[in-house]
Amino acid sequence: MIASQVRRYPDLVPDPELDGGNDRDSAFSHAILDAVLRRWITLEFLLELGMRSPIRGVEADVRAILLVGAAQLLFLDRVPPHAAIDQSVREAKARVREGAGGLVNAVLRRVAELRGDRIDRPPDWTARSDILVREDGGAVALSRAVFPEEQTRRLAVQTGLPRGVVERWVTSHGFDRAAGLALKTIAPAPTILNVEAAPEISERLRTEKLAVPHSSGAALVWRSDRAHLKRLLDATGVWVQDPSSAHVVRFIAGHVEPSAVRSVVDLCAGQGTKTRQLLRAFPKAQITAADVDPRRLDILSRTFAGHSRVKIMDARVLAAGFPGANLVLLDVPCSNSGVLARRVEARHRLNGRSVGELVELQLRIAAAGAALLAPGGWLAYSTCSIEPEEDQQQRESITRLHGLGFVAENLILPEGGPGMDASLARDGSYAALFRRLPPG
Repeated sequence: MIASQVRRYPDLVPDPELDGGNDRDSAFSHAILDAVLRRWITLEFLLELGMRSPIRGVEADVRAILLVGAAQLLFLDRVPPHAAIDQSVREAKARVREGAGGLVNAVLRRVAELRGDRIDRPPDWTARSDILVREDGGAVALSRAVFPEEQTRRLAVQTGLPRGVVERWVTSHGFDRAAGLALKTIAPAPTILNVEAAPEISERLRTEKLAVPHSSGAALVWRSDRAHLKRLLDATGVWVQDPSSAHVVRFIAGHVEPSAVRSVVDLCAGQGTKTRQLLRAFPKAQITAADVDPRRLDILSRTFAGHSRVKIMDARVLAAGFPGANLVLLDVPCSNSGVLARRVEARHRLNGRSVGELVELQLRIAAAGAALLAPGGWLAYSTCSIEPEEDQQQRESITRLHGLGFVAENLILPEGGPGMDASLARDGSYAALFRRLPPG
C-alpha cells in the first residue's frame, strides 16, 4: 500500500509494486507518493486544522494514511472524495486498529470540506490565504482563508517548502522571484535529453514526435513513456541531463583553450554525464573520472568500458603520485536547492545545519582538487544549488585558501513550473572557474 511508502520516509525504499512501467495503477500510486512528498508541509498544515493536537504527535502509520488520503482529496482527481475517505478509513482499521478509523474519518472529512472549486491559478495567489496551487497549473479555491497571513510563511506553506528556505530566497532574490522559484518546485520537472553528441538521433526523435526541442539548443524534452526512454538510452549516444547541468562544461570550455588541455580530472564524476561532455569539449585530453561511491564507480566502469581516453579511479587514492592535471572539475555534493522540482525529497533536508555541513565537505573536496592541479591548471567548481553559502561564498573561500586566481562565475536560476511550457524549464546551477598561475 502507498501509505507504507510514506511511513518509511525519509529512508524511502521504492516498493516493487509501484514500479510497473505503464500500468495505470502503478502510475496513480507514483502520483500519490509524489504529491505527498512534494506537498508534505502543505498537507500537514491543512490536516492539523481538523485536529486537536499537532499531527507530529500522531503515530506514524495513522499519519501516513492521513497524508495519502489528503493528497488524493486535494491534488488528484481520479478518486471521488467519499471513496478516498472510505479507503483511508478501511486501511486505518486494517493496518492500525479499529478505533483509528474514526480519527481518520473525522480529519479527512474536514479536509474535504475545505476543498472548493477547481479554478485557474489567480495572478495574486501569493497574496491570498484561500488559494491552494496545484502542479497542473491550476488551483483550488478553499472554502475559507486558512493559510498564514504573513506572506513569507504563507508562501512556504502554500508550496510545501520549509520556511527557512523561502526566507533565504526572499533575502537573496526578493519576494516575487522567490515566489517563482517556490512555485517551480511543486510540479515534477520534465525529462530533458542531451543530444549534442547525436544529431541524427535528435532529428529522428523530433520527426517521430517522441521529443520536442528545448529552448537551450542541443536538448530535447522527452514526450514518450519511460520504457521507450530506457531503450533509447541503452542504444544511443543520448543521455538525460538538464540544460543547466550541461551548461557547466560549456561554460568551462568557453574560457579554457581545448587544445591546451591534455589531462582532466572529473573528481565527483557520479554517473558520468559531465565526463561525456568533457570528452567532447577537450578532444586531446586523457580524463580521469573519480568518485568515492562504489556503486557510482561501478556505473562509471561500465559506461566507459574500453574507452581509450577515460580512466576510472577511486577518488580517495587519486592524489597518490598523480602528476597534475590541466583541468579539475569539482561537481560537488550540495543541497540540491536548484533542482527541488526534480529531487523532491531534498526540500525536507534543506536547513541551515545541513547546508553548513555541506559547505565543510565542499571545501574539503576543493582542497583535494586544488592539490591535483598542475601549474597553470584550471579548477572548475560547480553545484546544483542556488544558495550563496555554497556558491559565491565558496568562490571567495577557494580563492583565499588555495592561492588561485578567480576567472569567472555563472549562476543559473531555475525556470518553469506548473502549467508552463516544458521547453523553457530548467534547473538551477552554479559554476566558478579558477586558475593556478605558474610560478613567476
